[in-house]
Amino acid sequence: MLYMENHIGKITISDAYLRELTEQTVVQCFGVAGLADVRLTDILFEGRRSAVEIETKNQKLVVSIHVKIMYGVNIPAVVQSLMHKIEFVIEDAVRIPVSLVRVYVDEVVEP
Repeated sequence: MLYMENHIGKITISDAYLRELTEQTVVQCFGVAGLADVRLTDILFEGRRSAVEIETKNQKLVVSIHVKIMYGVNIPAVVQSLMHKIEFVIEDAVRIPVSLVRVYVDEVVEP
């Protein structure tokens, strides 16, 4: 949960909202086949329960995303585009700076 305070009052932004906003942004990007599935090994060894993880450090966001990329696309270009788009969408929606976006390509799938 993030808390902001301004002249109007106190604003609370939930992690669920940020996660949903990020998920919707990811699936709209070119070259992305979807979010990666969470496997039992991810839960046991990494502690990851979702394809999108949001952390708050010093009132800045750190976003980690696990995705599936379509076969035949330029993976570095898709990842770079995804990083910029997520940063822009979150900062535009909630006016909180994103310090880091981590994109993990878990799988390459055929279209």
